[in-house]
Order: sequence, then C-alpha cells, then structure tokens
Amino acid sequence: MAQGGSTPTFFTLSTSPPTMSNSDNIKPTLLAFHGSGSNATIHTVQLARLNRILKDHFTVESLDAPFPSPAGPGILPFFDGCGPFARWLPPSEKVTIDIMKAGTSTSEMSKEVERLVRSAVQRITTNGGRVVGLIGFSQGTKVVAGLLRASQIRREIGARGEDWLAGFHFALSVCGSYPPPLLPPGVLKLPELASKSEGEKDGLLSEKITAPVLHVQGLQDEWIWASDGLIQGHYDVGEGKSVVEKWDMGHHYPQRPEESEKMRDWLVEQLRVLDDAGKEAVP
Repeated sequence: MAQGGSTPTFFTLSTSPPTMSNSDNIKPTLLAFHGSGSNATIHTVQLARLNRILKDHFTVESLDAPFPSPAGPGILPFFDGCGPFARWLPPSEKVTIDIMKAGTSTSEMSKEVERLVRSAVQRITTNGGRVVGLIGFSQGTKVVAGLLRASQIRREIGARGEDWLAGFHFALSVCGSYPPPLLPPGVLKLPELASKSEGEKDGLLSEKITAPVLHVQGLQDEWIWASDGLIQGHYDVGEGKSVVEKWDMGHHYPQRPEESEKMRDWLVEQLRVLDDAGKEAVP
C-alpha cells in the first residue's frame, strides 16, 4: 500500500539542524510516515505538492521505517533505484485479507519504531523545535493512529513519563491502512496506567481517538475498505475531531491543486487553534 506518481516536484530540506539561537524562527514540525515498501526519500517526493504550499507554516520531516521490505504497490517502476524500501511492521507479522478486515492483527508498535519516533521528537526538541502533528500514508497511518491514541491515554491519566508523546495534537491521514492502530509499548508501562483496574485499562485502550484528524480517502482506492475499518473502529468522527473526505483518486496523495490547498488550510487551522489554546493557558 504505497504510492507512485508521474510528475513529482522536488524540494530541498535544510541540511543544517536548527540551533537554540534561532529557535524563535523555527517552524513547527509534522512527522510523516510513509507507506509499506517505500522510504522517507520517496515519501518526500510524494509530499512535494503539499509541502510546496505548506512550507511557510510547517517543517515536514519524513521518517524511515526500520524493517526491510520489497517495493510496495505503485513504487515500481517510477522509483526504481530509489531503495532500499522499508515497512513499519516487522517481517514476523503475517496477515491475510480476512485478518485485516477483522482488525485482529497486532496492535503493538515494535520497539524499533517507538525508538526512532522518540529519538526524532527528542532531537527536534533539543534543537529548539516542537512537534505538533503527524502525517501518515497507507501503512504509516497505523503508526499515526497508535501515536495519537498513546498521546490521548497519557493525557487522560495525567502521566508524567513518556513526554515525547505530548506533541501529537492533530494529523493528516491519507489512504488509511487496516486496523488496529499500533500502540507504542512505552505507554503500557506508565505507572499511572499500570495502577488502573483491568476494566479501566481496557476502556482507555479501546477509547476512540478524539484528536482532530483529516482522513483523505480515494474513491478509486482498492484498499478503501481498510481505511473505513480504521476510521470506523478507532476514530471519533465529528466537529473538532475526525473529518472524512472522499475524493476522486486512487491509492496515492491528492494531485489536484484545490485538494492540496484544502489539506493545507485544514492543517494551518489546527495549528492556529492549538496556538490560541496555548495563549489562553498562559496566566
């Protein structure tokens, strides 16, 4: 579940990490998670249309999945020679279509994925930046959903540990994958959660994700049923929460300018709401 393309637009990322001296000018960061059988470089190309109109507001940082993988659907031949390719699920995770539809595959994020996301957040924070949200495509949306759920659980139980989860306030989810979300194992070890009864734990772990998320689905996407399962089973759809857009496209990022603009406007609005809430919280 990955994306190809025909006319990519390239953009250049800064090779110099931000320092504390210029932290006031650092744009907030969106962490981006590619599809299965892809990589961060390919994902950067796939995000080029959106990033071109988003770059005045955000820095988008695509992360590389840790597990080797064959090229995913839509990757070849366009991205031939752009490997190695990777995935977010370990090779030991074998699923069938029936398991995907039932949503009974693993719900645990691997320690390798948790470690790389934590490291990215800590690096950005140390350099004076801040992570405010997430972007996921295809299999990457399972990671996004798990991070949002973990952040929600941490907030609801008033936990002080795993503070790297605190910055995931909103997300863009494109051509979503099958359920369930991949939950970081660190959240399960929080003392504030461990002290709960089994019933309370189950309630927190199964509670629908309430963070604002823009879900973009393709009407011609052969995997749209997977996205439906993830949204219906794990997201709270409604005002100020999840919004679902179904557009005339396949399993790839939207290509029409007006679609990119709509995603941009939604993300910028979420940042405005977040920053306004922060100002109100200051005594």
